[in-house]
Amino acid sequence: MKYIIIFIFFIFNISSYSAFSYEKLIDKKELVKHFTIKEIENIQIPEEWSLVKDIKHYNEVIQDHYKDLGSPKIVREFQANNGDQLCFDHLKKFDSIIYKTGDSFFKTGTSLDWDSCIMYAKFRQFFGNTLKKIPDRNTDLLKNYLLYYSSTDSFNLQQGDNHYSYWKTLSMLAQMYAVEKNHLGLSNKEIKMINEWFVSRATVDLMDIKLQAKRGRCKIPNEYDEEDVLRTAKIYASGNAEPIFKGKTKYRGADDCGTISNAHTVTRLLIGLITNNQELFDTGIVDLKYLMTFIDKNGVYIPYAYRGGLAIAYSKEFLFYFSVFAEIFHTLDINFYEITVPSGIKIKDAFDFHYTIWDDVVPEAIIKYAKLNIGNKTHDWTELLKPKKERKTDGLGVYLPGWKETMIRQSMRYVQTYRNDLFEKFGDEVYRKSLGYREQNLFGANRALNLHAVIRANERYEEYNKKIEEEKQLVALNQKRLKDNAQKLKLKKQKELEEQIKQFNELILLSKYKKEDAFLVLPDNELDFIASQSPLIKENWEFELKSARIRGELQYANQNLKNMNTDKANILYHFDNLDLWTAVLKDGETEAVGFFIADPPFDQYLLETNKAIVKKCGRLFKPEKWLVILTKTNRDNKQVINQQKCTRKFYLEEDEEIQILFSIIAKSAKPIQYYLENN
Repeated sequence: MKYIIIFIFFIFNISSYSAFSYEKLIDKKELVKHFTIKEIENIQIPEEWSLVKDIKHYNEVIQDHYKDLGSPKIVREFQANNGDQLCFDHLKKFDSIIYKTGDSFFKTGTSLDWDSCIMYAKFRQFFGNTLKKIPDRNTDLLKNYLLYYSSTDSFNLQQGDNHYSYWKTLSMLAQMYAVEKNHLGLSNKEIKMINEWFVSRATVDLMDIKLQAKRGRCKIPNEYDEEDVLRTAKIYASGNAEPIFKGKTKYRGADDCGTISNAHTVTRLLIGLITNNQELFDTGIVDLKYLMTFIDKNGVYIPYAYRGGLAIAYSKEFLFYFSVFAEIFHTLDINFYEITVPSGIKIKDAFDFHYTIWDDVVPEAIIKYAKLNIGNKTHDWTELLKPKKERKTDGLGVYLPGWKETMIRQSMRYVQTYRNDLFEKFGDEVYRKSLGYREQNLFGANRALNLHAVIRANERYEEYNKKIEEEKQLVALNQKRLKDNAQKLKLKKQKELEEQIKQFNELILLSKYKKEDAFLVLPDNELDFIASQSPLIKENWEFELKSARIRGELQYANQNLKNMNTDKANILYHFDNLDLWTAVLKDGETEAVGFFIADPPFDQYLLETNKAIVKKCGRLFKPEKWLVILTKTNRDNKQVINQQKCTRKFYLEEDEEIQILFSIIAKSAKPIQYYLENN
């Protein structure tokens, strides 16, 4: 009897397995061996790797950019009800949890389930106290999960549909770990234990206990043709592959190229890098190459596009996962966006396309796949034919792409590199001031990374280290110079400095008028005007003997002005490329030179001061937009003389920059007058 029972059991299992058995799967490595992506193949991973270079800068970014972050009701409910302990106690028994349990609710309806608890953990890890909007990040819950799961074998693939929850949860834990590994306060023994646990889980291919098998390779139609189902991966990989299956073939294998496959690929790449496991990382590269084969020549990610009415909602996930890939490779000095996929386009081209899903009309390139209506969860593709405002909302927004701003934050590196049009509208400062915070979606069902925060933190790290390195190099250089040429340099520099200071002081010293017979005359000096182009002669107005736009530079004692004092080079360089409207002015025995200062660059320095001075001192020949410098007048012309004295007095009471500009312009009156009169 015992043997009969065993035999029946054996036959039952054989038949049960055969009901879900697949033809022998082609290995992913075989499917992608037809093409090479040299940028990401044969990468030797570094011994020490981190996603966030310095958590100090990561914390700064959160403080700077996310102080007004709102949180979903789920998170607020848990935080108000001792969520850390509730979730930890509940998730100790992950292997026995029924996905989306509904037997435990808070008063307002929040379910105590895995999705709710992982969202809560993500918010606590990233932001901290969301009730009080205090960015006091708390990673204790993440630490407790990882230590418990890695030491108890309680995180296991479950029966039924829970494989989805299992694989995406593993990925989110890996994403959080990639940010926090070095900041959880773990001992070396604990890190080793957690690393080994992650590797053991990440090494396994996508499985479904319910089907007692691997999920199966993706077989998706290349075109809207139910009679010709092709293996898209092989088609794109080889370029001219023949159909493997003819006629109607039941679709299966969605997980193999869908969201959890993207998530699992992220897991393998991150954990491979974190644990310095070259084999696991290389497996992730094979997975990524395989996923790339599902990007068609228009940039459509086909496994998301064929989901009927869900095509748009799914397609935005492409931007998240491929942005994560991009950031991983950025840490390895690889520009992921410039990689060419088997269909012949670049990753950045696929991003360009996916940013069109926010347009009012859904692109035809997606519609042709959406017509297949595979895995649509009752959401029909025809709804996507309507303008955005006319589509059903059904409370979930499944026919809509979601917030554009959210995905811009998640694909910030692409945006700031290739899409200045988007960055100008949704860059950090503009986004913060005008659009408000829609960041909750960053921690949606399948995401655990705020890539904007990662990018900005690493930028700050790089800038800080660049500055430190530059300072070190400068110190080293100066030390070497001092060592090799100490005395010689000292004497030479001292002499040069004294001469330079002397000449600069002469340059900015206002010339004193000298008496010549019955006149006061502005004396000549060593300042010269060197024309670079012929003057543009203008029509002479009142009091103007000659009016012209002059272009060239001022030199003092044959020196370029900005070289005379490097500390003041930001002011002096304005005289390198003068482009200035000037005029020689005369009224009776009074002569002067006028400078139109309402044009750049002098407008920002002198115009407002000059207006005030003209108001106080009166004007000479010209209105307030002109700076007029007296070059000659009768000694008895007290009105003119007093006007110039007043002008000088008030200019010399202004800021140093304005004083310098005025002094040099005043000194240039004579050489410019000479130039205008002789040209």
